[in-house]
Amino acid sequence: MLKVVIAGYDKMLASLINGAQDSGHEVVGVIRIDRVKYNRFTLFFKDIFAPSRDFSYIKSKNLYEIKTNSVNSKKFRKEVQKLSADLILVGSWSEKFSTETIELTKYGAINCHPSLLPKHRGANPYFWQIYSGDKKAGITFHYMSEKIDSGEILMQGSFDIQPYMTGGILRTKSAKVAEVMVGQLLSDIEENIIIPVKQDETKATYDRWTEDLTLIDFDMEPPYCLHNKIRGLRPFAWAKVQYKNTLYKIKNSELIPENNEETGVFKDKKNLYAKYKDCTLKLTLF
Repeated sequence: MLKVVIAGYDKMLASLINGAQDSGHEVVGVIRIDRVKYNRFTLFFKDIFAPSRDFSYIKSKNLYEIKTNSVNSKKFRKEVQKLSADLILVGSWSEKFSTETIELTKYGAINCHPSLLPKHRGANPYFWQIYSGDKKAGITFHYMSEKIDSGEILMQGSFDIQPYMTGGILRTKSAKVAEVMVGQLLSDIEENIIIPVKQDETKATYDRWTEDLTLIDFDMEPPYCLHNKIRGLRPFAWAKVQYKNTLYKIKNSELIPENNEETGVFKDKKNLYAKYKDCTLKLTLF
């Protein structure tokens, strides 16, 4: 049985906790992203009057919470050593881990990244996998290093990206896959049967978020890319489109195969239609 400290956020945090415990390993400590996002006084009142899902979940599982504002703080490292943790498991985190923290435990720090690395390093790979038109998404458990999402791969699992999937649905599916995988990962580490594999840097992509990604421009991208962008953004952000000097927020999109004699952009009360020769992109507006 391994003793595990978990740092994470939202669905991935819950999945890593569940997967570790269900496979017979001990979660000896948890640090939630709220500790990084809010100062001590703000978080105190937030936990009383508007507790996050992470706070409520940790309490429901009766887990020990490490109360420090950074995984790179001396207090965090002292807590991990005091808990005699064998490794640190990470699922959705905003800080870059220092070398001191990475090398703190026997088995180091292992990140759960929701893409098939080395593709889609960086934040929000849920969006990028859909927007890029990938056929498959996945989970990669890898050793953490000084360079983000570039450490040696320990385990990967993949699944199909279905046409109905939004970024949010893909996030939920990824967390469920991670929950199944993490127990096997920890057991394989304990039995010393995992061979780390270096990532192929020639195939690496690193995605960076910019605000203009939410803008829809019919002249800049083909319709299938625009449709993928809109569904990939949900629920993280709303896509926007400008029509006749008015900026509209897009609720949903549908790509309809059809032969159009007339092309262009048209609007009725609730929808905007971008008609191409072989399809129509229907945008439902707020």
